[in-house]
Amino acid sequence: METAAAWVVALALAAAGARDGAASRAAWEWDFARGAGGWQSVRTRPLHAVGGALAVRPTGRDPQIVSPRVGIVTGPLDMLEVRLTASGAGLAQWFWRTTTEGPYGGYSPDLSCGVPIEERPGLQVLRVRPRWKAGQTLLNLRFDPPDDGSVRCSIRSVRLLRPPAAPPVALAFRFDGGRPHGWATGDGDAPVSAPDGITLDTTRPGARLVGPPIRLVSAERPYLTLDVTVPAAASAATGEAACLVELTPAEGGATRSVRVRVRSGGRGVYCVRLDPRDSGAIGLVELGLASPSPGRLTLHALRSSAALEAPKLNDAPTGLAVQTALWRGEFRVPVAPARIDVASHAPPQTHAAATEYTVGMWYFAAWEPEYTWDGWKQVAERSPWRIPLLYDSADAEMRFNGIQFYRSSNPRVVDWHVHWMREHGVNLMLWDWYPQVAADGAFDAGFFGNRALENGFLGKARLGGPPVATNRFAGKIAFATMWTNHAPMNAIGKGLTHYIVDQFFSQPNYYRVDDKPLLPVWSVDDLVRGAGGEDAARAVLEEMRVYARARGLPGVYVAAVNGAGSREHARSLGIDGVMGYNYLGGGGSHLETRRAGERLLRDHVEDWGTQSIGGQQATWARLAREFGRDYLLATMPMQNWEPTLRPDNYVVSAATPDGYREMLLRAREQIRAAGLRRFVSVEAFNEWLEGSYVEPSTQWGPGFLEAIRDVFAAEPTAR
Repeated sequence: METAAAWVVALALAAAGARDGAASRAAWEWDFARGAGGWQSVRTRPLHAVGGALAVRPTGRDPQIVSPRVGIVTGPLDMLEVRLTASGAGLAQWFWRTTTEGPYGGYSPDLSCGVPIEERPGLQVLRVRPRWKAGQTLLNLRFDPPDDGSVRCSIRSVRLLRPPAAPPVALAFRFDGGRPHGWATGDGDAPVSAPDGITLDTTRPGARLVGPPIRLVSAERPYLTLDVTVPAAASAATGEAACLVELTPAEGGATRSVRVRVRSGGRGVYCVRLDPRDSGAIGLVELGLASPSPGRLTLHALRSSAALEAPKLNDAPTGLAVQTALWRGEFRVPVAPARIDVASHAPPQTHAAATEYTVGMWYFAAWEPEYTWDGWKQVAERSPWRIPLLYDSADAEMRFNGIQFYRSSNPRVVDWHVHWMREHGVNLMLWDWYPQVAADGAFDAGFFGNRALENGFLGKARLGGPPVATNRFAGKIAFATMWTNHAPMNAIGKGLTHYIVDQFFSQPNYYRVDDKPLLPVWSVDDLVRGAGGEDAARAVLEEMRVYARARGLPGVYVAAVNGAGSREHARSLGIDGVMGYNYLGGGGSHLETRRAGERLLRDHVEDWGTQSIGGQQATWARLAREFGRDYLLATMPMQNWEPTLRPDNYVVSAATPDGYREMLLRAREQIRAAGLRRFVSVEAFNEWLEGSYVEPSTQWGPGFLEAIRDVFAAEPTAR
C-alpha cells in the first residue's frame, strides 16, 4: 500500500459536493445491511454483517476486500463513496483493474487512489474521484483498509456515484456574500460562507473545494486568476505553500494539475498562464492546499481571463503572483505603482541620503533596440510583470507585446536612475562595459551596450569618440567601469588600456580605492585566455598602470569579480583585490527540470531564507579571511533566470525586500566584525531578464531600494 507521505494521493479526496451528491445517481451500490453482497476478504477475517455493516477485521499486512465481478464502464466524473465507522485513523486505498494480466492480477499502484480515514466517532462518508478515463471497463473494485492492521472498519455501504450530464459554465466565480455557486467541500458538505468568500478547513485530511462543471478555452482566456486567503503556516520554514487547481476533462483524458505558489498568512491574487492543453470542456475544478497550514482557506474568486489582471480586488490589499507553465512565479507588491513617462516627466528635486558607506550598484546597460537576444523583448514576452516604472512613450523602437520599455542611453532615463540611487543611499554606479576587437586587431568601443555610459552618463557626442573633460554627474554620484571581458569579448585589442585610462579614470567622479582608480575585471580566467597566458595578462595590467602614472594618476586598483581563488594567485597576476557579482548556490540548492517545447531545462533552485542568506554569509567570511580589507563585500538581492530559457537556470525563491533588508543588516555586521572597508555592492539595478533588479518596478515599487536606504543611509539632505 502507498503511505500517507504520498500527499498527492492523500489529497485526492474530492466529492462533487452537496449539489452534486444530492443530484448524482448511484450507478452501482452495495448496501451491506443485506449481507456481504459477494465481496471477498484477503488477510481479514471472513466478512459478515454486524448491525447492518460489513465488519472488516485485518489479520495481517495489506488487508483487502474485493468486489464481485462488476463490468463498470467508467466516466471521468465518477466518484467512489464508502460509508463506514473506524476505530482509528489511517490511509485506506481503492484499487481497480481492467485486466487479470500482470504480477498482481491486474492491480497496480497506478490504478489506485487514497482515502484518508479520520479518528472520530460516528459515521464517515468518504468520497473520492478516481479520475477514470471515459469508456474503460472495470472488472473489480478493491478496498484496502489501513495497512498496519490496527484499524477496524464497519462498512455500511459502497456506491459508485455518477453526476448527471450538465452544460458546463464559464470559469468565472466570485463569491461575494459567501454564495457557493455550486461549489462544495471534498467530503460533500456545503462550504462555510464568509462575507467575501467560501472557506475550507485545511486541517482535515484531503481538504478540497470542488466546483461545478466548467468550460475553459485557454486559447482565448489563457490566464487563471485565483483570489485566496491562505492560513498562516505552522512554521517560518513553510511560509510559502501551493494551491493545486486540478482540471478534469469531461470527455475523458488525464487530469491536469496547475500548481499555484501562494503565500501563507494573508490574502493574495495569483495569476497563472495556462497550458494550451488546458482547454475545451472541463469536468470539474478542484482546489486544495498542497502544503497544509492550520486554519481556514478562503476562496474569494476564481476565473479565467484574457490578460493579466490588476492586483486589486474590491479595494482589498492584495499581493499578486504571476506564473506560467514554464516557470514558478514571482510575487509583487499589493498595488502596482503608476508608470512614469520620461518623455514628459523629469525627476523631482533629489534629497540625497547621506551614508558612511560606499554603496555600489551594478548597472546593466544593454537595454537598446539592438538587444534582441535575452533582452527587453524577451522580458515583455515571457515575464511581463517584471516591468520598470520608467518608459518612453516617444520611443517607438522600444515597444513590444503591448509593453513600452526604455532605452538605457536615454539621458532622461539616466537622470531618473541617478535620482533614485542618491535618494536611497547609493553613491557609486558600477557599469558593465564591453570592449571588442576590430578586424585589424585594434580595440573597438562600439558595442551598443556601451552607449548608456558613454553617451547617456558621460555626455559624449558619439560612442567611442574623444573623452570629455567632465560630466553632468560629477558632483552627484561616483562611477567605476567594469572591464566585462567574458567570452567572446575577452580578446584584448590594441589601445584598450589607454582608452580606459583616458576616457574613464580621468573623470573627476571616477571612484578610487587607496587613491587609485578602481578597475573591476569580470573574469580572471578570461583575462588570462584573452591575453594568451598568465605572464601576458600580468603585462597588460602593468601596461595600464604605467600609462595611468604617466597621466598623473597614482596607479590602478584592479579587483577581480570572478576567478581569483587566493590572495597568492591574485598577486601573481597583478590583481589587488576581489569583489563579487551574484553569489549563487553557496548555501545549497536542489535541481528541478521543466520543458520548453522539446528542450529539457534544468533549474537550480535555492530558498532565500534557508539557503541564500547563509550561503552569502559563508562566502563573505571565506573571502574576508583570504583577502582581508582587499575584499569589497558584495550582495545579491534576488535571481530568477527561468524566463531566459537557458539550459541551466538559477532561481532564488521567496526573495523579498524584507528578506534583502535582513541580508544587508548581516552584511553590515560582517564588514564591522572583519574590519573590511565600508564598501558593499548590489547586483543589480536593472537585470530584468535574469530577475535581479532593485530599480523601481511595477512588481516591487521601490521596495528593494528602501531596504538599502534603511540599512546604510542616514537622514536625507536636500541637494
